[in-house]
Amino acid sequence: MIDFSTAQYRAILDYMLSQIPDDYDKRDTSPIPTALSPAAYVFEGFFLSLNMVQRQAFFQTATGSALDLLAPIASVTRKQATAAVRKGEFNIDIPLGSRFSTINGADSINFIALSALGSGHTYRLLAETPGTIGNDYTGPILPIDTIQGLTSARISDILTPGDETETDDEFRVRIEAALNSRSVGGNVAQYVEEIEKLDGVGAVQVYPTWRGGGTVLCSVLGADWLPASTDLVQTIQNAIDPEPNSGQGLGLAPIGAKVTITAPEKLEVSVAASVTLLPSYSLDTVRTAVREALEAYLLNVRKSWATNISKTGIEYSANVYTARISAAIITAEGVVNVTNVQLNGAADDLILTETGAQQQVPVVGTVTLHEA
Repeated sequence: MIDFSTAQYRAILDYMLSQIPDDYDKRDTSPIPTALSPAAYVFEGFFLSLNMVQRQAFFQTATGSALDLLAPIASVTRKQATAAVRKGEFNIDIPLGSRFSTINGADSINFIALSALGSGHTYRLLAETPGTIGNDYTGPILPIDTIQGLTSARISDILTPGDETETDDEFRVRIEAALNSRSVGGNVAQYVEEIEKLDGVGAVQVYPTWRGGGTVLCSVLGADWLPASTDLVQTIQNAIDPEPNSGQGLGLAPIGAKVTITAPEKLEVSVAASVTLLPSYSLDTVRTAVREALEAYLLNVRKSWATNISKTGIEYSANVYTARISAAIITAEGVVNVTNVQLNGAADDLILTETGAQQQVPVVGTVTLHEA
C-alpha cells in the first residue's frame, strides 16, 4: 500500500516551493507561499481521500459497507443481528401470537409466542428486539393483551441465543478464514461454514469419521458461547442432516454423510487463590471484580474452543492454565499479587477433553479467595 501519511499540508507546500527557483522570495509571508497555500490544502484533502479509498479496497483494512462489498470474494456475508428464542412457562395454554413484556424497567423488551414446546404449558417466545438483550432477562413477564385465566407467566431457558450484528473485526476474521480454506464437497471447512451461518450459532467443532467412514460429529456452541440448547441442536440437525433420513442428502450435508449434531458439556472450574490486597481493599470488595475477570478469561477460552490447532489433522484445545488464571485475578482492582492458585482442588493446569466421544467447555464455578 502507498503511504500517504506524509502528504500533509506543510509537506505539500514545501515540495511546491522547492520547485520554484531560489531567486524568488519564498518566505511564509511573501506572495508566492500565500498563493500556493490554498492549493496545498486542497491536495492534502485529496491525498486523505486517496488514502481512504486505498484502505477500503482491501478486506484487511476495509470497514462498514466497503467490507460488505468485498466479502463475496470469500463467498460469505456479514451476520446480522438475530433475536433470542426463549422458553416461556405458563399456568394455562396461551394463544400463539400472544405478546409479553419483561419487567426490568428501562431494559424491558417484548416477546411473542411462536409455538408450543409440547410439555406442560411451555412455549417458544421470540424477542421482538434483535440482539443479545433478549438473552439477559429471566423471570416473570406480563401479558400485553388480556389472557383469561392466566395467573403465572415467566421466561426461563435460552433456546436460541440472540446475537448482535457481526463487527468488522469479527467479519474480517471469517473472510480471511474462508479465503484460507477450501469449502467444498463436505470437507471440514464446509461443515464449519454452513453451521456457523445458522442463527444462534457461535462456533462448531467438527470430527470426521468419528464412528467410521461416512460419519461426522459436529459439536456446537450457541451465540452466547455456551453449549447449544437442545432446541438449537435440533434446529441445526434438521438443517444439516435431518433425521430419520440421515445420510440421504436431504439437508446441507452431502449424500452418504451421516451427521450427528451435539453440544459440549460444561465443566465448572472452581478457583481457589491467595491474594495480596492494597490497604484500602478487602476480600469482599474485590470478590466481584475477580469473578468478572475469571469469566472474561474463560469466555476467551470458549471463543477459541473451535480453533483447529493441528496443521495435519483435527485437534482442539480448551485448556485452563493456572498462569492465565493468576494473570486474570491480578487485573482486578485492589489485587497486587496472587499465589497458591488451585483449579478444582489441584495446583495443576486443567486439561479439558476434546474428542469425538466427549467435548467440554470451561465455565466459572466457585471462587474462593484467601488473603495472603
